[in-house]
Amino acid sequence: MKKIDWQEKLVQGRRRTRFQRIAGIITLAALLGFGLWYFFFASTPEYALNQLHTAIINKDQETIEKYCNLESICGKAYDDLTRDMFAHDEHLSDDTKVMFETFYMKIKPQLIAETRGLILSYIASDKWLPPSGDNLLKGRQLGIDYEYLIERSQLRNTELVKIDHITRNGNDAVAKVLVRDKYTDTIYGLQLLMTKHDGTWQVTEIQNYRDYLDFLGPIQESGLKKYIQATKDITEKYNTVLDAQQTRFKRLNKSNDGILTANMRTKIVSYVRSDIIPALEKRQQELDKVPMEDGAQYIAAQRKESTRLSLAAWEHFISALETDTPDEFNISNAFHKDALTLDHRIDDIIKNTAINTELPSTP
Repeated sequence: MKKIDWQEKLVQGRRRTRFQRIAGIITLAALLGFGLWYFFFASTPEYALNQLHTAIINKDQETIEKYCNLESICGKAYDDLTRDMFAHDEHLSDDTKVMFETFYMKIKPQLIAETRGLILSYIASDKWLPPSGDNLLKGRQLGIDYEYLIERSQLRNTELVKIDHITRNGNDAVAKVLVRDKYTDTIYGLQLLMTKHDGTWQVTEIQNYRDYLDFLGPIQESGLKKYIQATKDITEKYNTVLDAQQTRFKRLNKSNDGILTANMRTKIVSYVRSDIIPALEKRQQELDKVPMEDGAQYIAAQRKESTRLSLAAWEHFISALETDTPDEFNISNAFHKDALTLDHRIDDIIKNTAINTELPSTP
């Protein structure tokens, strides 16, 4: 019995040794496979782009920022966007242009941070939120507002079509990706510079971003000019109507002691409801009937939003008169201020297209 037990233990020991060897071979093969996988694929720019694309789909902010240096991309794109921004504006002196350029460089860090936040919020929500950076870049006296700066960047209307190919050169690589401008349905090849840092490939720059702006700008501007020309008669007609209404409104709203009587309030409310609000609604209805040429989507949306804000301002103004509520007056003023901001922005767009030297007072 003892001899048999010894023989069985010897056989079992040999089996364990064989299993251990097999397990060791499998482990070694797995480690070798992982090493080869990492060396030949996981450490490549192709892998980084695939991970970045998956992270965007999954709204994985941490992974996005691992493979995409948004601060670097936004910084270099900002330089391209603002460089020579005023070079073709003959109304500006050389000294004024230098002042503008100096101003934009001064606020560059703040605007880069704001833009990075906009991009990340879009990835998280699939919606472009209104920029909150108006406090960073106030006033049309400096040539452009932040919202319009974002629009001119083509950021919100550019979408990825596919990754075309990647060319690698040491620790740098250039990925050509095809994108589409949603306004004009134009396809363009952007060149993304990728740099290897601490073993990870990151997108750090859009090399031909300025070329993209120069290529797309004239195409969009052509459609925009046609749309502005097609709506010119409508805007001019209602400018005249609204100017006359504003004159009458001021007369109705005027009192010797600054206090409106009940009768005066009634007349003002009646006039706003019967004339001003219908005129705004009719103007927008006529504008909506004009086909939008490629590139006109933004200005058309701005006009529509301006009308909505103006109507809201008048509705709250009526409520303020009828209820004598100070908060309603404040809300009305806030809506009115926002509508004026859009109207000024529309003026800028029209001016920048160089189609109409005699701008209407109210777009």
